[in-house]
Amino acid sequence: MDNNRRTFLKTLSVLPLSTSLTDPTSGLAESTMPVSDGSASAPLKKIGTVRLKKPTEIKNSPFGIGCETLDRDLWKPKEVYPWIDDLPVKWGRLQTGWARVEREKGKYDWAWLDESVDGLVSRGVKPFFNVGYGNTNYQEGEVGFYPSTANPVANAAWQKFVVAVAKRYKGKVQHYEIWNEPNLSGFWKPDKPDPKKYVQLVRETAPLIRKNNPDAIIVGGVVSRMPILYVQELFKAGLADLIDIFSFHPYTTLPEAYTERTKGLRQLIDRYNPNIKIWQGENGFPSDPNSTGFSGEGPWTETIQAKVMLRRLLTDCSLNLPMTLWFLIVDLHDYPKGSGNTNYKGILRQKPEIKPKIAYKALQHLGSLVHGDVHTRSATVNTLSGKESATEKEYQAFGNGTKKSLEGVCTATLNTDNGLVLAYWSDQKAADNPPADSVHLFLWDWEDRGFTHPVLVDPLSGEILEIPNQEKLFDNDKWRVGAEAQIFRQLPLYDYPMLIMEKSNVTG
Repeated sequence: MDNNRRTFLKTLSVLPLSTSLTDPTSGLAESTMPVSDGSASAPLKKIGTVRLKKPTEIKNSPFGIGCETLDRDLWKPKEVYPWIDDLPVKWGRLQTGWARVEREKGKYDWAWLDESVDGLVSRGVKPFFNVGYGNTNYQEGEVGFYPSTANPVANAAWQKFVVAVAKRYKGKVQHYEIWNEPNLSGFWKPDKPDPKKYVQLVRETAPLIRKNNPDAIIVGGVVSRMPILYVQELFKAGLADLIDIFSFHPYTTLPEAYTERTKGLRQLIDRYNPNIKIWQGENGFPSDPNSTGFSGEGPWTETIQAKVMLRRLLTDCSLNLPMTLWFLIVDLHDYPKGSGNTNYKGILRQKPEIKPKIAYKALQHLGSLVHGDVHTRSATVNTLSGKESATEKEYQAFGNGTKKSLEGVCTATLNTDNGLVLAYWSDQKAADNPPADSVHLFLWDWEDRGFTHPVLVDPLSGEILEIPNQEKLFDNDKWRVGAEAQIFRQLPLYDYPMLIMEKSNVTG
């Protein structure tokens, strides 16, 4: 299997995506890439392909991949983990699986969890634990059943298990996320979701982890979507004094829908403890119809899934979230267990054989390009329709505030180990074959002088393209010190991010 996988990757790195993968760059190939301004335009010239990196080749990354449900034995690490060898992410989410570790009351079997943790560590990926769910040795159910103080036997067994986990994985696992989506009735049983009871669970659990793993970092909240009233009650109940990171799961059709909410969350947390970081701890989008675990709108295809993923991860980077995770590595069959349903959010198919989707390749490209201690750059970007002119006149109009940026275009300027990255995309709903459009970008770089030899990189196809029409304009108004903007004219505008990067950082 491993040889077949490497042959596939080698072939895919030098050829267009095959029809068997549903070509995501339909209409975007070198001979047809549109940069329309209302008249015929020459295509952008392809000058290279993204060199793929392995997890061991990058120091840090904001990107994570979900490796959940191993506690329910829904996939096999020995079959799936080899694909992580060539996936340049640095975070992997695992569930500790009390019910699977302690199948026989009073006896712990760590073999499967050791395999899960060690398999990630050996590949250069940093595992973090989601500590949660019950055990039928002590409760009536497993998934979602929390150790209520009303059941002292279950509560004592839970605490014993938590201590054992912290001790066993000290030095291997530093981040501990307490529970999963406690605001949902399916994951908080047998009672109704109650923010005060969740905070009490964190209050009892976090000190046990810290005592037995002094380097532990505690992640709390772990809420589905962004339940504003529930989140408010969490902090009123004292959550800010117990955690280091707040995690949320923003499942939506349009990734950008959470931008303002995330900013609001940041402001709320700052009132209680500005040192708390925010993680996007779980988010995904199905590649196929009739997927379980997603209530958003379709259509669903491999191409659309990959586009949504790219938008989600770069949106989170633009919000300075130090970790953003895609759920998940592989499709889940018979999920929830016993239902016969399939969760198609994986970037790998599981049946009839393990096979990469378009999103797998897209994450390879993005992780190879955007890595390190990624954070937003002090820069200003204005956007203008490619059908308009982009001259000194428009430059002055933006400077004077008499012209506004084009609506519906998202941008992010990021500092990375690969230098400055300027990402831009349309916020229209992702589609297989959206209408072609073009855009002008005006970049004011407050930290340096922009790009010296910029190129355009397509993280969906992996193509590196020339930017033939760009220049730096200087404001020579005698009353002011000269300002400077770098203009990129008639770039293709798609419903997924395109990246402007320094040529030497991507082709060297």
